Amino acid sequence: MFTNDKLTELNDTISRVTKLTDSFAKFPRAIKIPLRLEEEILSDSSATDAIFGSTFNATFDATSASHNGKMAVADNLQISTLLNVITAISEAIFVINSAGVIEMINPLGAKLFGAPAEMLIGQTWTDYLQSPFKDEYQSLFSLWNSASDEANKVTQFNHGPKEIIINRADSTLLEADLSLSCLPSIQIGSEPLFIGIMHNLTTHKAEYNKLRHLAHTDKLTGLANRHAFDDALQTNWNDSINHDQPLCLIIIDVDYFKMFNDQYGHVNGDKCLQKIAQVLAEVLPSNNAMAARYGGEEFVVILPNSNPLTAEYIAKNIQRRINQLSFTDIGLPAQTKISVSQGIACERSGQYRTPTALVCAADTALYRAKSTGRNRINMSS
Repeated sequence: MFTNDKLTELNDTISRVTKLTDSFAKFPRAIKIPLRLEEEILSDSSATDAIFGSTFNATFDATSASHNGKMAVADNLQISTLLNVITAISEAIFVINSAGVIEMINPLGAKLFGAPAEMLIGQTWTDYLQSPFKDEYQSLFSLWNSASDEANKVTQFNHGPKEIIINRADSTLLEADLSLSCLPSIQIGSEPLFIGIMHNLTTHKAEYNKLRHLAHTDKLTGLANRHAFDDALQTNWNDSINHDQPLCLIIIDVDYFKMFNDQYGHVNGDKCLQKIAQVLAEVLPSNNAMAARYGGEEFVVILPNSNPLTAEYIAKNIQRRINQLSFTDIGLPAQTKISVSQGIACERSGQYRTPTALVCAADTALYRAKSTGRNRINMSS
């Protein structure tokens, strides 16, 4: 997912590179030769020097014969500046031809692909994409290449930014965003070339996932929070209605929790809630089920595709395990015990009109369980 700052950064990068590539139009004859280098050139220097320094030298040699000395020096400096900027720029940049073959790649780009630059030059860049991205970009290039020759000379194609997954040369996967821009042949005096700009999303994804987890998690208990519960209930409700599957809800309230806090203190009260949360997490029957802290000392369990019999079995297991909780490990007397009251409601074949109605039914059942003596389970009729 792109943040506003990230989109701004990417747009600025594209703008800078686009301005730099406009220099191709000023000196079209200076870049007519392919940018890809032969292996014998690479064997005499480092990858970066070979790709950028040797390309520059070859270009200069090819153009010097048709320009006077002063003009050749100007061309030389223009391309040298462009190549130096591409090399030093903080984004990963690569240049490919209309067949998708890598003609040029800067050090950061080679790092993202997970291979030395000399290994990547001459390779088809889509070979490093994971499906379905590989198929998508191959189709995209086929579409671009199917345009008429005249259209290719004047048309500038752009695509992205788009999130992709790279199958790196070292067999690891890397998430990145990619933006492709085309330099029409009328600008560069040869076949169209495409500039790819990539950003490594690994850190951004990790930070996003961490923030998303924090936004959906109750800090004290580690269970889902109220926001996550509301989202999950709506999703499961839609699935239940659309596929005619049952959906059960259990609301759980800790009995006499205020007395527990008053007697043992709020710190131990928090530890009690954590123990109860651990029980709820452990009794969930499937990965699709959810336990959440509803608020205060109230918890809720969502049981998708579960019938009332299953829901009652889960509730009894919760009751039994909470009754058996020990608090000696936090310094409380061995006789310290806790219990919960539970209310169950199940949606079956349109019994309730909304997810809110389902919650209200479970809450009413919980009230009956508490009013009849607590440490009880009540099923909504």
